[in-house]
Amino acid sequence: MKQRVITGIVYVLVMVGLLAMKIYVPPLTTASGDELYLGSLGIDLLFWAISVIGAYEFLRAVKDVSQKQRAVALVTCAMIIPAFVVTKLCFKGLGSERFSEASLIMLLGVASFGMMVVASLMVFDFLNSNLKSTALAELCILYCGVLTCVAPNINHLGQDPSLSRTAIILLIFITPGVDAFAFFFGKLFGGKFPKKLAPHTSPNKTVVGAIGGLIGGVFAATLAWLVTEFLPGASFNYAGPVPKAALLILFALPASVFAQLGDLFESAIKRGCGIKDMGKILPGHGGVLDRFDSMLFASVAIVVCFMIISV
Repeated sequence: MKQRVITGIVYVLVMVGLLAMKIYVPPLTTASGDELYLGSLGIDLLFWAISVIGAYEFLRAVKDVSQKQRAVALVTCAMIIPAFVVTKLCFKGLGSERFSEASLIMLLGVASFGMMVVASLMVFDFLNSNLKSTALAELCILYCGVLTCVAPNINHLGQDPSLSRTAIILLIFITPGVDAFAFFFGKLFGGKFPKKLAPHTSPNKTVVGAIGGLIGGVFAATLAWLVTEFLPGASFNYAGPVPKAALLILFALPASVFAQLGDLFESAIKRGCGIKDMGKILPGHGGVLDRFDSMLFASVAIVVCFMIISV
């Protein structure tokens, strides 16, 4: 328990530091007059580390992947986020209005090329790379590479920096809020309401705990709104018909559902592999994927919600 608390404190300090970088590091003005928010690169670096370390943990857990396919999957995951971020910054620095499309094309290009190489190894290295090996390596690229790149996409979302700033604050707040409330609701009410959420995947999780997770997401969204309202430099520039607090709470609901789905997906992987944790890099929490699985899935809901209002 002591290790878990210490790791949690370090997690909070790291997240606060990365948010401070994003909010307070001044942008670099290019020759074309565009602003490059280099303070956002800290969050990009975090998710790049999650992608690479997570891919290593995943491949070590599933085991049934050939050495060549394992190497290709790791290299692909290591290249996806840098290719996405560098392309976006370069195109924006050159004054191109198509920086979002170019970066997404680069992301899909790198991921698709890596997946094609993995698939070709089943043809040219068939004795070592069978169908199961290929499918697991492809899943690694999708899960630890493409899915992890959603958060950097949020980090550089739209023309208005307040959108990406608010979205990142919401993402960072929601996942611990959902986890904490789900845990405490399960402990407090699980005895009276023992209905299991996914008994064959994660027998300790209850439906009442999942409801608590939704409440935790709403609480986290309220905190995120307070931060954007009262923290200097963190304002949320939105003038739509829905109040800002209500909007963030609405966004928190699907994000909270996705966060819990991400946790269950990770539990299913671990149960299928017969292991308790994906790694030991975070004392008391396990591996990187054990800590950030919820955040990866929640990022999908958040990016969709904020893309809707950015348009």
